[in-house]
Amino acid sequence: MSASLLLALSTLAAPALAQDCDTKALTKEIADASPVAVGTLYVKLAQCDPAAAKKLSDKELLRVLPGDEGDAAAVAAVEIGATGALIAWTDAMISKDRSRTIAALGKACDSSKPVETFLIGAKASMGEKYWQERWFRALTDCSSDAAGASLAEELDKGVGADKTRFFGVLEVYSRSQGAKAIPKLQELAGKLTDGEGLTYIVNAFPDAANVGSVEGADPEAARAAVAAIRGLGPSLPPKAVDAARVALRSLGDEEAADAMAGERYRDLRREDGSFLWGAVAVESASCKKGKETWVRVHHGKVLGRGMTWPDQLQEKVSVAGETGWEFSLGEKCKSEATVTWTVPAEPFADADAYKAWRDEQLRAADKVEAAKRWTFDEEPIEL
Repeated sequence: MSASLLLALSTLAAPALAQDCDTKALTKEIADASPVAVGTLYVKLAQCDPAAAKKLSDKELLRVLPGDEGDAAAVAAVEIGATGALIAWTDAMISKDRSRTIAALGKACDSSKPVETFLIGAKASMGEKYWQERWFRALTDCSSDAAGASLAEELDKGVGADKTRFFGVLEVYSRSQGAKAIPKLQELAGKLTDGEGLTYIVNAFPDAANVGSVEGADPEAARAAVAAIRGLGPSLPPKAVDAARVALRSLGDEEAADAMAGERYRDLRREDGSFLWGAVAVESASCKKGKETWVRVHHGKVLGRGMTWPDQLQEKVSVAGETGWEFSLGEKCKSEATVTWTVPAEPFADADAYKAWRDEQLRAADKVEAAKRWTFDEEPIEL
């Protein structure tokens, strides 16, 4: 919220100076003012004489220009009960300006009971307009239990035909209620079965923890959100597990995010709880004073504990492999050797699947031109 808007809003709460509370003079000044000035004067009159300001709202509020002064005028209109004039004014706005005014009312929600009451009641009074013009998004900044109950009532109706509405309300509810939203999100997750819906639920947990805001994440809510996502992990379909990984990382828990890999590939988990991956490393060096290329091909199983995602596998394997496997071709040839690693895109279903993949990689490695070639079946790498 800009400094000028804060200043304008502050006049609503501050006692008016005696010389400023000349209702007749202010009313005439508003009538004679240009659209640029009428907003500020309207706010002043609303603070000085609410009844007089409400009386002229139907005419004068329509002349207020959108902007900081207009935002303050919108709050003032609600404070004095001129909500009909406010709605008529916003109806005449272009979408961008209306969204700005709605957002400004939302910012005033927690500090103004009349604004809170208006925004919650608008769902019933506006009907479909409330959704089409996205008035419900003003509740993002309404943290009261009443606002939460109004939004939760919509969520309890289920996704329905208008998925966009449901997921929009879900986001607003999560951001407005913060840590209080987490039990409801868990409840909703238990009712949904489709991957898309569950993905949106998972994405709502960081919203409840205030992730991405200027103020920063709420540590208590973040911890609760992490625990909730981890609890849901075993029941989430693959698409939602992918979202859970991203959500957990945004919540600052890398270990929990890594642990989601075990849920992502739960169908490939072996009886002992491990996951079977594989690795092939092609070691190449220029030998015989640069006259020949020698190649060593290393291959072996990789056994994971469900803490590794495919995009992490190569780095982890290369670090562990270079420790456990012998790469000494460069020393033998007294030149610099290169090592190229190849890993699979996901764990293998069984040993036969691993062998098929390994043999395919070995055939590809055999096509690399070399004067000498060796192949080593290495000990398994454990991650």
